[in-house]
Amino acid sequence: MKNVCIITHKLKKGDGQGRVNYEILLAAHSAGYAITLLASECAPEIASLEGVTWIPVPVSGWPTQLLRNQLFALRSWWWLKRTSLVFDLVHANGFITWYPAEINSAHFVHGAWQDSPYNETRTEKGLKKAYHQVFTWINAVLERRSYRQARWVTAVSPNVAEELIGIGVDPKKIIILPNGVDVLEYCPRTAGRELSEFRKMNDVALFAGDLRSSRKNLETVLRALTVARSWHLIVLGYLEHSPYPDMVRDMDLADRVHFMGYREDVTAFLHSVDLLVFPSRYDPWAMIVSESLACAVPVITARTVGASFQIPANGGWILDDPDDYQSIAEFMQDYAQMSLSKRKEMATAARDSAMNLSWEIVSKKYVELYDCMSSNESDNCCHYFNMNSFLGH
Repeated sequence: MKNVCIITHKLKKGDGQGRVNYEILLAAHSAGYAITLLASECAPEIASLEGVTWIPVPVSGWPTQLLRNQLFALRSWWWLKRTSLVFDLVHANGFITWYPAEINSAHFVHGAWQDSPYNETRTEKGLKKAYHQVFTWINAVLERRSYRQARWVTAVSPNVAEELIGIGVDPKKIIILPNGVDVLEYCPRTAGRELSEFRKMNDVALFAGDLRSSRKNLETVLRALTVARSWHLIVLGYLEHSPYPDMVRDMDLADRVHFMGYREDVTAFLHSVDLLVFPSRYDPWAMIVSESLACAVPVITARTVGASFQIPANGGWILDDPDDYQSIAEFMQDYAQMSLSKRKEMATAARDSAMNLSWEIVSKKYVELYDCMSSNESDNCCHYFNMNSFLGH
């Protein structure tokens, strides 16, 4: 039996990186791998699986994310140095451990974020600015080291692959393996709007993301609403310390913008809207895009979003400039005037695109990479992967 060690801070469905590793672990377990998991949190249904050994890496109680990450990196390194177990491969996620990994998955490139014109430290002040600058700089330096040490680096999107090359990672060892989506959990609605409070509205869009950050770019969507006046907008995300409720009142949009807070029942909201509007200024992936497509909801997004490559020409719109609110408004107005048959055509295209990135397909690709790494062909693993296989070409 082949042995693999997976290192991630959390392994559970409700966490972005944690969900990716959750699906990879399940697929590897089904393929017969014995798995050791180093993580601070693990879903109980995974920890109880025969053939899976969870090694808890406690970091709670430390005051900042920077210190918690460093503690995790040291404790995981120390355990791996001392263990008598022999692994066929170690799979890490960015800079997460001081121990060298054969496979490292890049979900976010701090070196690219550091240089991004949308980096929020450019507008922050005081201790908050200083902390974020130090956090980003340290992670940029350490993740560059981790990626260069790895035999193969997986990138969750073409955007991330380009960023990895930009920080000096050898392009010959980069493999693009996009994130997947649960096409059974996220599926098209079968009737009218699921949530009763939105059933009487004609045109309803959804925005979901961090409402304490300008990076997700809700303000541009709000500006589009001042032009696309028939539309209502549902907003999901934590409201604490968010400037957007006040902004909505100042823009006289309170009757058309509906803040619903952080919600785990995202599917119910996707079953209650016509479009997802998500022009994030910087997003290596964005799960909400894949989830929307899987629910047959067309998407308006920007090229700055990693998952934008997944959107077919007749399943949504991709902005060159995430701040182009006029184009967003035009797309929304065009959709509002669209015939039912054309809307169904867009919905079908969106769903078909998501089916090409189901977790079943994506996690199987990771297992193929594991198999290759454990074979005598580990130097040629990149030949097994082709982005066209994810795009239905």
